[in-house]
Amino acid sequence: MIKKILSVFMLAIAFATAQVADDPYAYTSGAQEQDTPVMNINHTENDEPLFAVSIHPISMFILSLIDIPSVFLTIEGNLASHVSLITRPYLIWADFSDSDEDLDVFLFGISEGLRFYFNEGHRGLYLAGHFNYDRVSLEYTYDGNSRDNISTHANGFGFGFYLGHKFRSGHFTTSFDIGYVYSHYSASGKAEDDIDKVATVGSGYDLNYTFGFAF
Repeated sequence: MIKKILSVFMLAIAFATAQVADDPYAYTSGAQEQDTPVMNINHTENDEPLFAVSIHPISMFILSLIDIPSVFLTIEGNLASHVSLITRPYLIWADFSDSDEDLDVFLFGISEGLRFYFNEGHRGLYLAGHFNYDRVSLEYTYDGNSRDNISTHANGFGFGFYLGHKFRSGHFTTSFDIGYVYSHYSASGKAEDDIDKVATVGSGYDLNYTFGFAF
């Protein structure tokens, strides 16, 4: 009888021990084990692009309506979360000809500036300051009399301040800004042996709308 009781007792102990061993909280203070956070090494909260390239579609479209081809670009480089370097090169060229006269116009310009965003991520409201350079060349040729032929060129330097807003969704960007620009131009013209030089200053508003891609 005692052997049967001892055997049952030993089996009960063995069973109880097995249950405790299977309990993952048996060796802890009773608090549940915290889940180990899963880290996604491919995710980052900082989605700021390294650079963006945009065109100025409205300016290019309007000039194309009067047969003046043009290219206007805005290239933006990331310097910091709120700051970017802006480069705006532009080209305009045209050829106006008839039976006796030929007029060729070529303009190259570049604008360099710093843009400050009020929000991180290179989006939203911004302020910018720019320095500008323009080079304009004009060649007028008259078939009837070479003395009427004129060759001129002008160099312009200036600066401007802009207020704008940029929208960015993924790789797509679009922006609008308005600026006030001050410029100084010096020009020289040659007709036969006569050379004239003039200089002028001016100021005005500059409107820009862009769309493009960020990378």
